[in-house]
Amino acid sequence: MPRILVFLLLTLGVACRADEPPNIVLIITDDLGYGDLSCYGQKNFRTPVLDGLARDGLRFTDHYSGSTVCAPSRCALMTGRDTGHCSIRGNGAHQLRADPADLTFARILRDAGYRTGMVGKSCVTGNVQDYRVPLNKGFDVFYGTTMHKDGHHRFPRFVFDQEKTVLLQGNNLHWGEHYDAELYTRRAERFIAENPDDQPFLLLVSYPIPHASVVAPEGMAERFDFPGETGYHPERVHYTPVDKPKANYAGMVRAIDGYVGRIIDALEAKGVAEDTLTFFTTDNGSHYEGGYHPDMLGSNAPLRGGKRDLHEGGIRVPLIAHWPAGIRPGRTSDLPSAFWDFLPTFCELVGRPAPGDIQGISFLPTLTGEGEQARHESLYWEFHENGGRRALRQGEWKLVQYGLEPGKLGKPQLFHLGRDLAEEHDLAADDLERVSAMMATMEAARVPSKTFPLPAID
Repeated sequence: MPRILVFLLLTLGVACRADEPPNIVLIITDDLGYGDLSCYGQKNFRTPVLDGLARDGLRFTDHYSGSTVCAPSRCALMTGRDTGHCSIRGNGAHQLRADPADLTFARILRDAGYRTGMVGKSCVTGNVQDYRVPLNKGFDVFYGTTMHKDGHHRFPRFVFDQEKTVLLQGNNLHWGEHYDAELYTRRAERFIAENPDDQPFLLLVSYPIPHASVVAPEGMAERFDFPGETGYHPERVHYTPVDKPKANYAGMVRAIDGYVGRIIDALEAKGVAEDTLTFFTTDNGSHYEGGYHPDMLGSNAPLRGGKRDLHEGGIRVPLIAHWPAGIRPGRTSDLPSAFWDFLPTFCELVGRPAPGDIQGISFLPTLTGEGEQARHESLYWEFHENGGRRALRQGEWKLVQYGLEPGKLGKPQLFHLGRDLAEEHDLAADDLERVSAMMATMEAARVPSKTFPLPAID
């Protein structure tokens, strides 16, 4: 579509659609909080690139990750299933099952003619050291790490480049010459530059920051001064010791903003920015690791809790969508949506049927402003650490139950998110009928898993 026509249509406030399905860039970070971007309320530092994408695109306010930790969240993202149905419901040595059991959107898009690439932390494995899994799950190109613990350190000793192991000389996990997110940005830029002009592409950029270790790229932490900071110097070292975790965390988020800008610049240089649908999101709420706590910079504000919680701070995440040829700028959506909605959205985008056994619903009508948007009757999550937890959102109502051990079932808590986004006021005792109905919906929202059992409710 000619750029002048696109400009005129957008100036008139008319959403337009490209004649051909767009390129897709999906950027996902690790443990970035809902309040970590200035367009979502961050006051301690700015994220100008992402603010610009939100201003020129669509910002979702009620979007949710797949889970409250990494591996199940990414499983939901890739397969269109929530954590009541997906195969990976917790962290550990797990990987997506062979096709067709865990069909990914990468496979669907590749079958539709897309060139597909994943750069960074694997979204199809947990702690599994095997480069073959991404290449067998629909990706033509893979550059990064497949064992998630490798993503705990900013200076990994190696990365996979297809079937090759690339040693990173000088890196010792905690310090070195090759910063992980910088490496992944360069490979993303190269993927875009090398893409054939006549072939659409899917690029999944999976940054392992701002997950601990909380070490910003060189020169980034020095931009911030938070008086009274105390250092992180544990006796037993796993995450890298740092003198200023707040400054380093802010530096990591600001670095992400810059990396996103470079990816947009690469799209511009390739001449495909107008016809590329770019998403930015994160896999769960901000963390309590490596000397950092979300309250230090309001990372999850105004939400309750963080990573490993099923309160909003653990699962409500930023989502920005930018597509000059298809999204009318300056919009905000409060559509309740979740990671399992990406797969059916991509299917509708390329005219392919979505698998029948998923919980996702396409949000393409919300992106384009065209057609009627189907809505979820409810959204469900379960989590297997810390005694077991589950949650259900139904309209503006949220039911949360912690403690899913035999003989120790916790009492469900009920919140009205429209009036109490911070989940401070438990209304369960005042609305027992609603609690009972939502509990019945929660019971029906899952199938038991032998790998991730919840004995008290299975």
